[in-house]
Amino acid sequence: MTKIYTPKAHPADLEKWISLSLIESIPLGIAVIDRHYNLVYANKAFEELFGPWKNRKCYNAYKKKDEMCAYCESTLTFKDGISRVNEEPGYDINNRHISYLQHATPVVDEDGTLPYIIHIFTNITEATQIRDEHKILFDQVPCNILLIDRDFHIVKANKRIRDSLGNPEGQFCFEALKGLKHNCSECTARQTFEDGRIHTGYHAWKSKGKWPIHLHVITIPLKRKDGSFDVVMEMAVDVTETMKLQDGLKFANTYLNTIISTSMDGIFAVNEKGKVTIFNPAARKFFKVKDNQVVSREDFTAMLPKDFLAKVFDQREHVYLPETAVKTIDGEPFPVRLVGNKLIVDDKPIGMAFSVQNLREIKQLETEKLEAERLSAVGHTVAGLAHGIKNLNTALEGGMYMLKTGLKKGNIDRIQKGMEMLSRNIERVSVFVKAFLSFSKGREIHAELCDPDEIAKEVVDLYSVEADKLGITLTYEKIGDIAPAPIDFESMHECLTNLVGNAIDACRMSNENSCCVTVRTFEEYSTIIYEVADNGCGMDDEVKRKVFTTFFTTKGLEGSGIGLLMTKKIVHEHGGTIDLKSKPGKGTTFSIRLPRRRLPKIKM
Repeated sequence: MTKIYTPKAHPADLEKWISLSLIESIPLGIAVIDRHYNLVYANKAFEELFGPWKNRKCYNAYKKKDEMCAYCESTLTFKDGISRVNEEPGYDINNRHISYLQHATPVVDEDGTLPYIIHIFTNITEATQIRDEHKILFDQVPCNILLIDRDFHIVKANKRIRDSLGNPEGQFCFEALKGLKHNCSECTARQTFEDGRIHTGYHAWKSKGKWPIHLHVITIPLKRKDGSFDVVMEMAVDVTETMKLQDGLKFANTYLNTIISTSMDGIFAVNEKGKVTIFNPAARKFFKVKDNQVVSREDFTAMLPKDFLAKVFDQREHVYLPETAVKTIDGEPFPVRLVGNKLIVDDKPIGMAFSVQNLREIKQLETEKLEAERLSAVGHTVAGLAHGIKNLNTALEGGMYMLKTGLKKGNIDRIQKGMEMLSRNIERVSVFVKAFLSFSKGREIHAELCDPDEIAKEVVDLYSVEADKLGITLTYEKIGDIAPAPIDFESMHECLTNLVGNAIDACRMSNENSCCVTVRTFEEYSTIIYEVADNGCGMDDEVKRKVFTTFFTTKGLEGSGIGLLMTKKIVHEHGGTIDLKSKPGKGTTFSIRLPRRRLPKIKM
């Protein structure tokens, strides 16, 4: 600590004290340099700031440099004799970076020469740091900041505003920011000037682009210690993108609500606690829930298939049931297509959503379509029967003629031939009539759990003797294991009997020397498949078009033309499909496909 001695009251003593002790008593660093930048004097405050000074250059003592500064204010003062003040960076006695304010004052001799310059130093490191921090905060803070005076002039604006609007300093805030000619009615700065409180609001500023900038604004009074203030600080956060997102979310919400409310499919959802949050009009209609009726968790669980909710909750992917049954709120079952999804946000489950398509009408349409196809076939059958019976009448008339003329002439052979003709054609009429009645009346499917392989194997065994007599190789191939399925054994047996019988007939009408018929059973993608393939005469396109749709046969008087129609009907009643591939002279393959999900239910 520097001691200050008080001089005696005599003026001469005061002058002596000033010349000898004043510089040492001043709490500022003081140094004197000559024209060669040598330090020729420095006080204790200087030494405490920069360290020892003797035999050192100014740039070495102030900045720890070994060469002159590239730009030196003292050089200019030596040239023009003008005092200068400037802010400089340097290093203190401990080699720490500092900022200091340097006053350079020339010392002039009586003859006008300038041999020395006095440097006076003020350490402003802390103040500079605070100033820089405030400047960085003011300019780099991620929002717009303004200082506004009581006349609504913009005193200062940060970099963010200058970049987006240009420099508005000195302008009226309402003119620079909004392009108005007068103060705006919702001005938050005016409210703060009136009551000295913090105020918030939403403003729209003009921008360099086409669209305005939407901002959330906060105005804060910059008060002095006595509570008075002349400037308010306005902080404005750009919420343009947020508002666009908000508008987009409103649109999406309206759009989705419209889709959900007008969807023909039932849509419903539950939150993570199992509370029903969405139950659209279609779902209410399907499940017979009134508009004002609340669906409880228990109601919701009872409506869906057993364990379905658990499956949806346990899986990340959606659970899809192409055909299943749900129940109305009254417990009435009905067929649907059901999809369940687990709702996840950031790996956290937030609930489940479901979509249900009512299959009542589709099932009804399928039944009606099947019945229409059957009745259409009946119509074709009637037409065919009429044509066939017309031909048979001719044959019957021929038989009667042979019988009458034989009786008249007493010709036994002629009588015998007439009787054979009558017998054969009467039997043919019986076949036609029975086939027609069988198809038109139909037969109810009675599904039982049975082995699909066993049906095919039994049909092959049935035809093996006949095929062997005709020199046709009949084989059965079982590919993989097939689990039992709900199938009407007798009806499916009839289908395969028709197909195998037709395949043998096709081989018999073929010119192929080594004919073969192969029956296969296998399962893929939960679909049971029967294939009956032959290398017989095959079919052309015209025959393939007629084979399932008309009273049609290629066997002349030996066939009724009803077999494949019956086969198609039975397959459809099992929820399956039948198709064929055939080429003339190459053979034919019939395929029956029975999806397990569509097989008939076993009646208890």
